[in-house]
Amino acid sequence: MLLFKLECKRLFAGTINKLVLVLFIISGVFAIYQGALGYKSVRIDQYKSMVVFQKEREHVNSRETLPAPGSLAYYASSPTEWKLSPWAALFVGETPSSMVATKIRATALQSQIFNREIVNPAQQRAGGLDLGFVLVYFLPLVIGILTVTLISDEQHAGRWRLLNALPNSAFGLLAKQIALRFVVIWLLVVTLLLSAALILSLPFDGLFWIVLGATSLYMVFWFALATLIMSFGKNSVVNSLAYLSSWVVLALLIPGAVHLYLSGQYQSDAPLEITLQQRMTLNDGWDKDKQATLDEFLTYETPWQNTAPLGEAFDWKWYYAQQHMSDLAVQTLVEAHIQNNQARQARLQTLSVLSPALFFQLSLNELAHTSSGYQLKYQQQVADYHRAMRHFFYDFMFFDKPVTRQDVEDFPLFKAQAMEAASGLWKLLISALFVLAISVLSVVRIRQLKPL
Repeated sequence: MLLFKLECKRLFAGTINKLVLVLFIISGVFAIYQGALGYKSVRIDQYKSMVVFQKEREHVNSRETLPAPGSLAYYASSPTEWKLSPWAALFVGETPSSMVATKIRATALQSQIFNREIVNPAQQRAGGLDLGFVLVYFLPLVIGILTVTLISDEQHAGRWRLLNALPNSAFGLLAKQIALRFVVIWLLVVTLLLSAALILSLPFDGLFWIVLGATSLYMVFWFALATLIMSFGKNSVVNSLAYLSSWVVLALLIPGAVHLYLSGQYQSDAPLEITLQQRMTLNDGWDKDKQATLDEFLTYETPWQNTAPLGEAFDWKWYYAQQHMSDLAVQTLVEAHIQNNQARQARLQTLSVLSPALFFQLSLNELAHTSSGYQLKYQQQVADYHRAMRHFFYDFMFFDKPVTRQDVEDFPLFKAQAMEAASGLWKLLISALFVLAISVLSVVRIRQLKPL
């Protein structure tokens, strides 16, 4: 117990140690606070969109004469919702805030998705401060500052040779010092996660323990790396520079090189090309034979084939047929763009094994539903809803059915589907094996270290 008290006193005696621990807590608390505000803002925007749409529907129903089906379809801008996990407040990842509550009309879909000012998640490398940033980048620095000079400090004080003269004293003391620092930092991490769980009402389910387990493994890796660096017996300056260089390479240079490589391999101008081609198709459609356009549309949308031929006057059913045909004109480009994004994401997952920081960050994003894969799932839900919306209005426009107030009430609303996170246990196991190998190597090296 006396030795434990002395080690605690040594740990908290240094100004740098206390300062870095305080900064870690402050940054973590600030990240949780900022994340909670951001998540609350997103939820408020989604709620407001639904309230505004409901008010608009009530306004339409209060009118003495209801609008024509085509006009109603043109102005009915229905909100959708990216059903984010509350963990998205802690691990923002690649979530573009302008896409969490996209409003959709019955007009051409792809222009509504791509012809907007959004953040491209493939180009977004770092966002605002979130807990993921603190854990991925700041946590290793805290570990290094508190750990990597333990042996060199003992050597400088002249105690290392004396400790090595006693059986297992040097190794036992070093193990206790590292264990104490691990426990202190781990307790701080647990405190941050528990605080976040209480503030955001996160359930203490399997996902919580997977996040905690992944963070613990990430800590073990950096402690093992610090121990491995110490095992070479160099002075404090060399150890500190070696650890900092390792952090720069593993947390900054390798992830940056991976993203740069993927940007070159999977760079695509598909969104711009899709938008331009669809716009050109729509513009050219005004100069083409309208009945031919409608007939071509009906070959794809067979339930409405019994519609009456077009007359000389403007007809809403031709307008929406032309809108859908412009979607079909770029369908090949859209599918290629989706496949390109999926291939890029798969390659990113594969290359992430080169960097523990990148691997850990991607895992947190996946658990929080903020990865590119979940964005694609959300866009697919939007596409499915757009199809249901179109078909709802087609019944009125193609069969000349009048819109009643009950029909306005029956307008289909977007129902966000929960996107469950894939199990991260297998990733945790693979990471555990890798960290175990590094830890064993570090222990073997430390035991072989001879006194100077």
